[in-house]
Amino acid sequence: MDFLFYSAAFVVAVLIVLMLQRRSLHLPPGPKGLPIIGNLFDFGGDALYVKARDWSKEYGDDVISLTTLGHTTVILNSAQAVADLYVSRGANYSDRPDMPMLIDLVGWDWTFALMRYGPRWKEHRRVFHNEFDATIKEHRVIQVPAAHELVRLLLSDRTPKKFLDHLEHYTARIIMQRVYGYTFEDAMKDPFVLVNKAASETTSTATVPGTFLVDTFPILKYVPEWMPGAGFKKIAREWRILQEAVVNRPFDMVRDQHTKGIAKPCFVGSCLEDRTNAASKSLDEDVIKSIAAVVYAAGSDTNLATLTSFVLAMVLHPEVQKRIQTELDSVLGGERLPTFEDKEHLPYFWNVMREVLRWLVVFPFAIPHRAMSADTYKGFHIPANATILGNTWAIMHNPDVYPDPETFKPERHEAEGVRDPIECGVFGYGRRQVGTIAGVKSILISSSSIRSCSGKNMALDTVWIAMATILTVFNIKKAVDEKGNIITPAIEFRRSTINHPAPFDCTFEPRSAAALALIHQTQD
Repeated sequence: MDFLFYSAAFVVAVLIVLMLQRRSLHLPPGPKGLPIIGNLFDFGGDALYVKARDWSKEYGDDVISLTTLGHTTVILNSAQAVADLYVSRGANYSDRPDMPMLIDLVGWDWTFALMRYGPRWKEHRRVFHNEFDATIKEHRVIQVPAAHELVRLLLSDRTPKKFLDHLEHYTARIIMQRVYGYTFEDAMKDPFVLVNKAASETTSTATVPGTFLVDTFPILKYVPEWMPGAGFKKIAREWRILQEAVVNRPFDMVRDQHTKGIAKPCFVGSCLEDRTNAASKSLDEDVIKSIAAVVYAAGSDTNLATLTSFVLAMVLHPEVQKRIQTELDSVLGGERLPTFEDKEHLPYFWNVMREVLRWLVVFPFAIPHRAMSADTYKGFHIPANATILGNTWAIMHNPDVYPDPETFKPERHEAEGVRDPIECGVFGYGRRQVGTIAGVKSILISSSSIRSCSGKNMALDTVWIAMATILTVFNIKKAVDEKGNIITPAIEFRRSTINHPAPFDCTFEPRSAAALALIHQTQD
């Protein structure tokens, strides 16, 4: 007891000193905190990205700060602030902050999206970029038949909420086949997919600011699991088992297949084959293993959230859906399903994709950055080791740039003449987000630097071909309850790092007999 008392007294004393030091510094404005704990409770409750936007309005600045137990979090609520720090001063802001729960206790230190900036991260990113950004045809040959399978699934079971399972099956199939050469009958029952899904949910939960007290009090990671209040240690132990299964099980399967000479074409098999060459033996198996695992962790959840958001937009805005279908029919003639060669001929469809990514931002804060050394910005002091959050949601809902930002309005993008939704700030795994101003009415946040989000091309293609194929053959409509009442979905989200729309009902109806025939032809 004496040890605990003196330890607690020491911690309190250190916190008081840190608080006094910070009061003498000119930090960015922000809500007033409580004694000792500061803004701890401001991280909970409603979505922090919305509160941060509101704080900017209240304090009259696009940069605000929160201080918790001596640690400062700086939130950037404008494109200019993001560009200034993440790009112009990227050498100081390309690192990641400490994440005691996720990294130290659960063991996600293998994912390069969360690695500290340095040689290890550079090696992982180099391999990932060469395989998933520099190549396109390898994933497109998987995505097209996967989209065809998706419309067959949507036709076979049109239970109002079942479409969510079908979308999840689609996103999982593409990644598992591309990375491991692995296919399955039902994603909802496949052991590899289920463990990946469970592990991805743990990261989405653990990275929500304020979820675990150990991220605020890192010293708590040394507390034994049996102590009162240490339930997070049991959670971390269980989650560690999941992440180890994600990394090892599918990799071991492909390595065994490779040894027997029966591995199917995939990323892991290709890397293992390259290791037989003298020039490639420097590529460690652990690098291959961790990159393979991070593709699912980074891609499946975000792709599913984007597709679900797209479906929600179509349900709520049938006039937009109709206009997309008119454009698709003008290109396809109602005689075939879309291919990637059709992309450049569908400008309105691109505008709708851009608006979906802007309207329901999938990754509101992306992954946090860290100030590697103390800095001064706009006269404000940014302490060394401060956590930096780029508020993509606030940027994409800036009424000065996007009038009536809560309204879904694809037409707002037509005057820009830009069709590529990469220009929207939705790719949050990169070390830098590049802010550019394109004309009076648009601010574009892109990931076009050398530290951009790897895998964005594969992600965009996954969403594009799925929605183009679905809207070619289906009308997406509001569901009807047992009393015949039309159900209008609410725009609600699950609390997570990734903005998933809350489950909702809708129906997929074949557009015509010809559309039905196109679906059946995909089985040939």
